[in-house]
Amino acid sequence: MENKTIFENISELKDNLRQYLETRISYYGISAFEKAVKILTAVTSRVIVSMLLVIALIFLSAAAAIYLGTLLESTELGLLIVGGLYLFLGIVFYAFRNKIFSPIIIRSLVDVFFKDDEDEKIQ
Repeated sequence: MENKTIFENISELKDNLRQYLETRISYYGISAFEKAVKILTAVTSRVIVSMLLVIALIFLSAAAAIYLGTLLESTELGLLIVGGLYLFLGIVFYAFRNKIFSPIIIRSLVDVFFKDDEDEKIQ
């Protein structure tokens, strides 16, 4: 065993503590960056999928309006019915926006932020 003075032990302890703190700060910085990238990726992918769904919905709406117009022998009436349906759905979504969208957004953000922490504790 080495004979170290108490001052050498304290100095070594101080160096180890400094290195530990620097490592922890670096770890939390990397962890925050990783979570930010995951959120950005999730938002970007959902925006792209939503845009594609909106485009598909536009074409399906046009087809439904034309079909209804053919059945009713009035294209304007078909467009009016489809437009009225979207107006009704918009009002319903607006009325229940906090009950519909908030839990979904909160749940997805909780999954991103806390799922990795649980996985790290298991390992």
